[in-house]
Amino acid sequence: MSFDALTDFLHENQSTPEKRNADSIEEDSQTLLLLDDEENILRALTRVLRREGYRIFTASRAQDAFELLAKHDVQVIISDQRMPEMNGTVFFSRVKELYPDTVRIVLSGYTDLKSVTDAINQGEIYKFLTKPWDDEQLRKEVRSAFKHYETDQAKDELPWKTH
Repeated sequence: MSFDALTDFLHENQSTPEKRNADSIEEDSQTLLLLDDEENILRALTRVLRREGYRIFTASRAQDAFELLAKHDVQVIISDQRMPEMNGTVFFSRVKELYPDTVRIVLSGYTDLKSVTDAINQGEIYKFLTKPWDDEQLRKEVRSAFKHYETDQAKDELPWKTH
């Protein structure tokens, strides 16, 4: 790398107080992960939820979703049920083991009632929503999921709560 390129790189990546402040705000924001193997569904969901002020990550494969979960503090996850490499309930079963505090929502046009019921009964899924979705209902359910997450976190911080 030339000296000029190095200088430009350092200037672009230098952490200013404003940038650090923006990063900390970003970390404190409500973060949502969307997982669906159909890109058009991810775009549509992002479009519907973007105005709510959430920090939104998208993944079209479960492996990509796990990488995002490892890198970011995600509170709410919406996943399709029917995907090629791993279905939504299997994905959420693993997510529950690794990230038990997340609020997990299945959004699917496919309803395998037994696996979804089992996942809900085992606490792996917070809600099951169907495609096609109503935009306002989806926004309401996601707001409710973030409130649920915040309530659970507040309970964990009670002084008499033992871990």
